[in-house]
Amino acid sequence: MKKLVSAILCICFVLLAAQSDLTVDGTWSIRVPAAPTSYERFAAQKLQSVLSEAFGTSVRMSAGAQAPYIAVGSASETDVSGVADNGYRIQVMDGNIHIGGTGTRGLQIGVYRFLEEFCGRKVYTAQITELPKTQSFRVDADTDVVYEPYFEYTETDWRCGSSPIAEFSMANGLFGGMYRSLSAEMGGTIRYLGGFCHTIGALCETEKYKESHPEYLALHNGERTTDQPCLSNPDVLEIAKKNVLAILAREHDPRASLQIVSVTQNDNYHYCQCDACRAFEQEHGGVQSATILRFVNEIADVVKDAGYDNVAIDTFAYQYSRQAPTGIVPRDNVIVRLCTIECCFCHALDDPDCPRNTALMQDLRDWSDICDRLYIWDYTTDYAHTCTVFPDFGVIQRNIQIFYEHSVKGVYEEGNFYLSTCDAEFGDLRLYMIAKCLQDPYCDLDAEVDGFLAAYYGAGWMNIRKAIDLYTSHAGNKQGHLGIYYSPKDTMQFTNREVGRIDCLWADAAEAAETQQQKEHVARSELSWRFWKAGVNKGEFSLLNPERFEERKKLFIDLKTFGALTISEGGYADYLDCICIKYVTADKWNQYEAGEAGAEARLFFGKLLEKWTPVLTAGGLLYRICQRIYHR
Repeated sequence: MKKLVSAILCICFVLLAAQSDLTVDGTWSIRVPAAPTSYERFAAQKLQSVLSEAFGTSVRMSAGAQAPYIAVGSASETDVSGVADNGYRIQVMDGNIHIGGTGTRGLQIGVYRFLEEFCGRKVYTAQITELPKTQSFRVDADTDVVYEPYFEYTETDWRCGSSPIAEFSMANGLFGGMYRSLSAEMGGTIRYLGGFCHTIGALCETEKYKESHPEYLALHNGERTTDQPCLSNPDVLEIAKKNVLAILAREHDPRASLQIVSVTQNDNYHYCQCDACRAFEQEHGGVQSATILRFVNEIADVVKDAGYDNVAIDTFAYQYSRQAPTGIVPRDNVIVRLCTIECCFCHALDDPDCPRNTALMQDLRDWSDICDRLYIWDYTTDYAHTCTVFPDFGVIQRNIQIFYEHSVKGVYEEGNFYLSTCDAEFGDLRLYMIAKCLQDPYCDLDAEVDGFLAAYYGAGWMNIRKAIDLYTSHAGNKQGHLGIYYSPKDTMQFTNREVGRIDCLWADAAEAAETQQQKEHVARSELSWRFWKAGVNKGEFSLLNPERFEERKKLFIDLKTFGALTISEGGYADYLDCICIKYVTADKWNQYEAGEAGAEARLFFGKLLEKWTPVLTAGGLLYRICQRIYHR
């Protein structure tokens, strides 16, 4: 009897709790302030637009909205006084929903997240947004969600320049201003003024003074070079100060939450080795970052004294300057961007069994100890062979978690910034993964990826998921490491049977795709798999296949058809003039243009090989037998 009573009471409590939950439908209104700011107006209009679309009816909005309502901004009664800058709070009170935010974009972010978390709206790409058409959705009566950004600066160059990228960025938490433009009512972006990187040569005017003042130039291996300035010369410092202040006079926005001026080393190793620079470095740990940090600190002081309170000066911990100095620390308005260019992207950065990454981790810890504003410049593509698969999917989330756990304030994930001429891999997927992890490093990334793949590739998405998982588990060279300048043979290791299995996965995904857009997405992403095979003579590009020459030509044509005009960083149109497309592996297509040494000879012998291959391979009989075995 007692058990029966207990069961009845439990059911009653559940029913009462369920009845107290809110059912949001088309009868609800949006309450706005009587005189809304541009932020509040934008947030309310976005909320109204999406809810009206979801419910199939016009949702009302007014300052005097009666219950039930969703209140935004100063019309909301939720307390956000303790919420960090650009954070938000979503709270149910007295049967109504209140959304408040801080900073220039907290409220807008809160509305976007409300629409995602409660209404089910997902913005997967600039072109793909999913919004369930529904009569209503439920919100728990005890909802009280507070979100504070994990990073003050979030940026990536994947899909940079795409005109509708603002909507994607707002929905998924990207607010760096180098590759996206968000309107003032959206909260704007965090902009770099005067240049994003490798600015020190221009700021110090090394070219201008190379004849009249060679002492302003770096002394490297006994010679003066314009590649870097001498950072111990007081005149050089004054020139840089003048130019930084000139940039701020032209471009500074006092209303912005943060603006950044980059004072970063040029992209070479020709740092100054004069007696003054060396002496200071020896006094501060024997590292080149010491002279850079002293130089940048001086500029930061001038900027602060000039009243630019919302400006930070940014510099690199990059290549020769990656190690932190001793006895000197960055000013509080200095950003240090630590770069991961030398790292292995098969292993998470905190993997103790990867020597390349353990060295970076030590630098990360050292900089974190002395720098209050540490940023990261991370890498997420293969710059030498960008059309092939770069199988770093397994480390993206963990590495971003590591950054957060070491007090990093900003993250830039560099990728295929030339995607408009080399879109042949997983650009949209990477953008989504990176954005979600920067928005919340501890999100359920597997679920996010699955949702993206289903929306992007259609009914056969699980096949592509399996292929990506196989790429990840077989990533790296024979020693198990992966760098950002690796050839196809060193990015992944597969047996012929495994290649056959992945071929079947791509074929099944293509067959299941229903819309033209989904078919194109499958075909475009499969290009990276085909390029990998064409770089290692696997699958249809096997040396046993007499048709491999035509398969290479077909891949070449398909790449051009999909707008892939380059196959590597800095090599626009670098393979289109190759005269040996059919006769060399795909990763070497940029090496055999007409007139280049060896190109004509390679073409001559390639044609001979193509003619005799059917004889040498018994008409491809062995290849066909193997394919039957491998594709079972």
